[in-house]
Amino acid sequence: MKKYLMTGIAAVAMCAAFTSCSHDVEPVTQEQLNQLEAEKAYQQYESAFIAAFGQPAANQTWGFSGAAFTRTENANANEWADPDKEYGGLKVPPPLTDKQIALVKKYFQTVKNPTYQDPHWTNYFIQQVYKGGDDPINTKEGYTGNASDGKPYSSEKYIAADQQTKIVGSNHMDHLAAIFENGNVDHINNFNHGTCSENYDVLDNGQHVGGSKHTDRIMYMKESTTYSFGYYNSNGSLRHTEYTGLVSWETIRTWARQEGIYTEDILNDSWNRSFMGFDFEQMVGDDIYAKIGWGDNANDWAYYTYNNQQYHYLNSNMNMYCGDLREYNDLNGVDIAGLLSDGYLPVQNSADKKWVKVGGCADGYYSDWIVTLTKAEQNIEIPKKTSLRVMAEDLSAKESSDFDFNDVVFDVIANEGGQSATIILRAAGGTLPLRINGKDEWEVHKLFGVATNVMVNTGAAAKGLTGDDNKGPVTVTTNFEGDFSAEKFCETVGKIKIEVYKNKQWMELYAQEGKACCKFGCDPDNKWVPELENIDDYYNFKDWVQGFTATLTAKITW
Repeated sequence: MKKYLMTGIAAVAMCAAFTSCSHDVEPVTQEQLNQLEAEKAYQQYESAFIAAFGQPAANQTWGFSGAAFTRTENANANEWADPDKEYGGLKVPPPLTDKQIALVKKYFQTVKNPTYQDPHWTNYFIQQVYKGGDDPINTKEGYTGNASDGKPYSSEKYIAADQQTKIVGSNHMDHLAAIFENGNVDHINNFNHGTCSENYDVLDNGQHVGGSKHTDRIMYMKESTTYSFGYYNSNGSLRHTEYTGLVSWETIRTWARQEGIYTEDILNDSWNRSFMGFDFEQMVGDDIYAKIGWGDNANDWAYYTYNNQQYHYLNSNMNMYCGDLREYNDLNGVDIAGLLSDGYLPVQNSADKKWVKVGGCADGYYSDWIVTLTKAEQNIEIPKKTSLRVMAEDLSAKESSDFDFNDVVFDVIANEGGQSATIILRAAGGTLPLRINGKDEWEVHKLFGVATNVMVNTGAAAKGLTGDDNKGPVTVTTNFEGDFSAEKFCETVGKIKIEVYKNKQWMELYAQEGKACCKFGCDPDNKWVPELENIDDYYNFKDWVQGFTATLTAKITW
């Protein structure tokens, strides 16, 4: 038999298809076949889960971590400072004063190519400081690029390729984002066009929901990063991270004192802010390439062909982008080859006489967009969890109405000292054998004293199904050992094994971060969903799965 190199499940699947394998390939074990069957069952379940609720957020931990029910961006400004909410009563920074804005703006408008000083924060507020082009001094007509004292000064307006139109760079800076070291991106909601939309619902420090509020252009980022930041150019379809400067307030204060600008220490206001500026740059991209036809008739790019190679034509509306324009009456082959080699592209409908090298806007002054970052800290200590309700689905769900997550429901409550916990069984809505912690005597139907086909405490009988809704809670154990300290409680509960007997084997129900969950943890006052009901009809489950809401909350009372 010809020998093939195969690995993992692919090899198992291939060998399982034959009655025998070559002696070159190790025999397939029953354990490997079981693994293959379990993975197949989960893949079918995962496909149905995503069809019903969408792709889970990458950082969704299903309630089994200290950072349960979180997302990297949270717009609930009316809850940030509330000591009764999950954020723990955050200290919410106030808007900057006019004097602070003026000083920070002057720093980024006059200091070229500022450094990037990463404060290494994961939870922080980001606030708007300045939208480039708004300063009447540096945007007036005929501005030369030097301040009244003769020093260089950022213009924040750029001459378009038509050599007439002035482009305000900040108008084309969109989708501000934090970028992790591995390249993952956190879009910072509401920050577009060089500014942030106004938030009228910012809760003041120490206030409860319904308390005192103020208005600001601000967003709270949780479990995010300050490793790198960037923006999209609205006409370029590229994200720029190379034109970002981030400095501490101390850096600006030191500069101001050296320049003799301010003797008043206006940035030393106890908030420990960092300030970040961006320099606008125009790059080639989808929106400035020319197409054949427009609107509904736009069906293809317009290309210039030279030496059997295709190059994009640029949009003939040269007021859309900036760049170096060159015009010619006659071009020979050497000239054309040189232009293309240097990055110039022909302008559509110019008879190939106009050529533009897009870019050259970045002037080293990072004042086209300025924001400030403030580390998020609590007014009070976040209370740690010592009890959790676990709800699970047994891999049988195939469509949205199957996802009721009541196949087993049990509570875990930490005992005094945090070295053990009590497990209390509440419901068993599945009709397959299901056990806790790998113990046959902890099969949930046995614990309730019913047959496997009987659904317990899920309203099955009312729907004409085989069920018993009159069973009281069953204490599974009062001494389940593990680290159930307040700091580790959620994580330890997530490791309690739940298995369903399916296809003649026990399969574990997992809740892997960022993948479709078979179980989740929530507050014990959350009710489980009735039999054959979609959990999203009772909870904001779909939004929670995708990370658009921070907590799992009930939609209705039942």
